[in-house]
Amino acid sequence: MRLYLPYLKVYQHWITIIIGCFFVSLSSAQISPGKLTKAHTNLEGIGNCTQCHELGAKISEQKCLSCHQPLKTRINQNKGFHVSKDVKGKQCISCHSEHHGLNFEMVRFDKKNFNHNLTGYELKGAHKSVDCAQCHQPSHISDVKLKLNSDTYLGLNPSCVSCHDDYHQKTLGNDCAQCHNTEKFKPAVGFDHGKTDFPLTGAHIGLDCALCHKTDIKNGKEFQHFANVNHKNCNACHNDPHHGDFGTDCRSCHSTESFSKMKSTAAFNHSLTGFVLEGKHKTIDCKKCHDNRAGTQQAYSEFAGVKDITCLTCHEDVHESKLGPDCRSCHDQQSFSIKGSLPDFDHVLTGYTLTGKHITVDCRMCHTQAYMTAPLRHDACAACHKDYHEGDFLHLAQNDCNACHSTDGFTESSFDFERHNKTAFPLNGAHLATPCIACHRENKDRWRFKDIGNQCVDCHENIHVGYISEKYLPNNDCRACHDNHAWSSIHFEHSQTHFKLEGQHDKTSCVSCHLKVKDDFSTQQFIGLNQQCTTCHDNIHGNQFEDNGITDCKKCHGFEAWDRSQFNHDNARFRLEGAHLKAQCHQCHPTETTNGVRKVIYKTGKIECTDCHL
Repeated sequence: MRLYLPYLKVYQHWITIIIGCFFVSLSSAQISPGKLTKAHTNLEGIGNCTQCHELGAKISEQKCLSCHQPLKTRINQNKGFHVSKDVKGKQCISCHSEHHGLNFEMVRFDKKNFNHNLTGYELKGAHKSVDCAQCHQPSHISDVKLKLNSDTYLGLNPSCVSCHDDYHQKTLGNDCAQCHNTEKFKPAVGFDHGKTDFPLTGAHIGLDCALCHKTDIKNGKEFQHFANVNHKNCNACHNDPHHGDFGTDCRSCHSTESFSKMKSTAAFNHSLTGFVLEGKHKTIDCKKCHDNRAGTQQAYSEFAGVKDITCLTCHEDVHESKLGPDCRSCHDQQSFSIKGSLPDFDHVLTGYTLTGKHITVDCRMCHTQAYMTAPLRHDACAACHKDYHEGDFLHLAQNDCNACHSTDGFTESSFDFERHNKTAFPLNGAHLATPCIACHRENKDRWRFKDIGNQCVDCHENIHVGYISEKYLPNNDCRACHDNHAWSSIHFEHSQTHFKLEGQHDKTSCVSCHLKVKDDFSTQQFIGLNQQCTTCHDNIHGNQFEDNGITDCKKCHGFEAWDRSQFNHDNARFRLEGAHLKAQCHQCHPTETTNGVRKVIYKTGKIECTDCHL
């Protein structure tokens, strides 16, 4: 027996090699269904399968995007065609198939009927009729790596100057759409001269643009000047017939309608005459005063011989000198009517100092009887002002308006957070940033401060009524789960229920399980949720692992990741030993496709050697 033992081992070794070669050949034929396209030829070979495929699964979207980084960046930024409603949620392979030969076109679409709006850049005007290649060419791409790919549609900048020459040579910025549209470059229908530093008025409106905006050659190209055109003074364009005698501001006396017409209310610097124009004097027609009185021969020189000009020089004294010659002690130059307080009257002498709004209020608003002679009560705000709060503060010891307001205005209140925290409803969290009007403004005409409630449901709607058991929401108290710092901050202890959160479940947002969205309508679901894994997760194994109609995923999968960390092949009907420990799973567990759905067969029923080996 010892004599034949070495020969037996050699024989077993060659048998193993022959069988191994057979299965490698068989596996190779199954794994590679066809040649890859030219773009993916560097991934040919059995050793590169996992560059695109996951073992036992479909093609990995993450692996596609790990190679196509520019596209991944656009998707992460929620930009471009691949995040549109027609593409989002689809697998790459649904549009870009492989293993059809070297010359197979993976990127194919109908250019004529392509909806460019899905890219985030709507084609308008002349852009609609332009051939795709006119815009999508390497010369318009700034990224050096993308520029090398002559077939890419990525990398274009939506700004006009990325494709078109800047006719204005960077003098008017990059936003061409401010003046031009996509129909045609001329005329600039969006340009409004009225929004510039020099709105056109008078005779300027009908002028040819070229009279002010000259054309010359700049950087070897024809260039028309639109920016930095000097318009500070009229003499930048017009000759000064006065030779500087009246300064450079022609508009002080003239208008843009015609130089031959003088303004009736010219902006002449009247202070040079020694009489500063104030109030109504600023807008009155010059000829109202300069009326050639006393037969003066030289225009605008009627007052040249008057040494002391007072109000009575021009105006009649209706008070017949009873109040003195200084009209300004009671009147101002806006109007002879006394509309406000007397500017030189010392109100402190009355025992009531005017402050805030009282300083500017019309005297007759308070002095409704004999003007400034009848006694007037002024010991409390309510003596003159209506109780706007209709008795809400009558229960307070200090219930006058000045407890919260000042004479600077009723819109501002001195009632601060510190005082609010002494009430039955202290402010904290988001309530600190909530404007008073949100809680205390019943309507546009009524504020409420008394008996408005201090529970959450007094102001907020309880959207969980009928959806969450009273056990978890006692007395409709939102604070059982929420706090008033942020409504999205939830501190519910899920272990109170019959479903303790573990692993990834503990990191998942509540709405993922408790908010059902269908046809754009959202429905809460807290009561009666099924705790089986397949209620929320797809069962990719079909009914292979069902036990009484239930598939317990926890037998193989853990809560931290969807891998098979819990699965032990030793607990299966076929324990792995010897060379079986090194075998690939798919060699024994094939993939079948039924009704377009691929499924790995784990329970094959093959547990005898002869089921797999010759």
